[in-house]
Amino acid sequence: MNNKTVTCSFVLDRDIYNAFKSIVSRHGENVKGNIVRYMQNVIRYDTPNFDTIMAIEEVQQLKKDPNKRVYTSFSDVLKELDEDE
Repeated sequence: MNNKTVTCSFVLDRDIYNAFKSIVSRHGENVKGNIVRYMQNVIRYDTPNFDTIMAIEEVQQLKKDPNKRVYTSFSDVLKELDEDE
C-alpha cells in the first residue's frame, strides 16, 4: 500500500448521503471527488467555511475579468444602487 494515501471510512445517515449524492451528481461530480476537492479548498484557504471558500473563488474570478466594474469609493457603490431602483 502507498504510504502517501489514507483510506477514510465513516458512517453517515443514508438519507443525508443520498441527498448529497443527488446534488453533486447533478453537477457532474461524484461524492468522493467532491469531498476531496472540498478538503483541498479547506487546506488552500485555511477555512472550513464553504461560503467563505466560494466567496474567495468568486473574488479571484472577478480579478481576472477585464470587464469588471471598479469603484473609487463606497459612495459610488451606493450611488449606483440608488440608480438601479
